[in-house]
Amino acid sequence: MIKAWLVGGEDVVAKFNSMSPAIANSLQKTVGRLTLELLREVKGNKLSGQALNVKTGRLRRSINQRVEANGSKVDGYVGTNVQYAAYQEYGFKGSQNVKAHLRMMTSAFGKTVKNPHKVMVSAHSRQVNYPDHSFLRSALNDMTDQIQSSMQIDLEKTAHDLFMKNFIK
Repeated sequence: MIKAWLVGGEDVVAKFNSMSPAIANSLQKTVGRLTLELLREVKGNKLSGQALNVKTGRLRRSINQRVEANGSKVDGYVGTNVQYAAYQEYGFKGSQNVKAHLRMMTSAFGKTVKNPHKVMVSAHSRQVNYPDHSFLRSALNDMTDQIQSSMQIDLEKTAHDLFMKNFIK
C-alpha cells in the first residue's frame, strides 16, 4: 500500500484560482480580436459583392462590434442598427404598405416623356417576395472554423503560460 499527501495544497488551489481572471482577460482579448475580424469580413467581402453590392454605403458604415464580459462569460457582437438590414439579412415575403408619395414620371406606356414631371402616387399595398441576402450569418458561418481554432489555440497558450509562470520555477 502506498500513501501520499500533498504539502502546500492550499497554495496550489490559490494559484489555480488566481489564474481564472487571467484566462478570462485572455478570452476577452481573443473575442475582441475575432469580432474585429468578423466585422472586416462582413464589410470587406459580404457587403462588397458576395451578398450585397454597395449603393450608398450606409449599411456598411453602420456595421459595428462590441465585446461584453460578465464574470466568466464573454460575448462578442457584430451587427447594425439600420432598419432595413433585417430585410436584407432574412428576406421578406408578404404584404407591404406604401405611403403616398411624389414620383418623377420620366416615361409613360414604355416611351420617354418629353417633359418629366412629378406625379402623386396614392397610398397602396403591394405583395413582396424578396429573397434573403445574408451578410452577417453567412460571414459568421464562413469564419466558424477559424473562430473555434483561434479560441482553442489562444486559450491553450494562455493556460500553458500561466501554468509555467505559477508552477514551474
